[in-house]
Amino acid sequence: MTSDARRVLRVGLALALVGKLMLAGSWSHGVVGGTAAAAGAPAAATAPPPARVAQPATVIANAASAGSRPDAASAKAPEARGLLASLARRQAELDVRERELATRTERLQVFEKDVTAKITSLEEIERRLQARAKAATAAVDAAAESLAKVYGAMKPADAAPILERLDEPTVLSIFTRMKEKQIGEILPLMSRDKAIALTRALAERR
Repeated sequence: MTSDARRVLRVGLALALVGKLMLAGSWSHGVVGGTAAAAGAPAAATAPPPARVAQPATVIANAASAGSRPDAASAKAPEARGLLASLARRQAELDVRERELATRTERLQVFEKDVTAKITSLEEIERRLQARAKAATAAVDAAAESLAKVYGAMKPADAAPILERLDEPTVLSIFTRMKEKQIGEILPLMSRDKAIALTRALAERR
């Protein structure tokens, strides 16, 4: 049996006892009043009406409800405190996660700036290298064009021995800027192996 049930039972027993005592008093008062009336005493006519006795069921219900309310409130108090503690822990966890995310975001921003700066530097280096490569290519082309004019103006018998000693890429860069007639006059004057190799290379390029 719970504490609430025991409390209600005690209140009911006490009220039942009070009710019995009040009924006994009313009965004795009625007997005394009747005796007095029979004896012709005037006090019976002027006696005040008996006080209204509360119904035991109503009193018991009121007492039970009044007695159970503090217990219900006291039972809910730990639950409310537990809920508040749980909410506080959850808020603390969310605050920690928020700080961690803020730190990660800051690090990513710093990393992004560093990467962006490096990319910009690499792009600048690439532009410089491309400019140098173009300049070098232009210089090589200009030199090859100039040599082509020089060897083209020479007699084939004079140009062939010199071109024979040069490496194949250099000879090809000169030949590609000379007329076919001039190349045809120089190749027969070169060694057989060199002439064959240059002819194949020219055929692949053209």
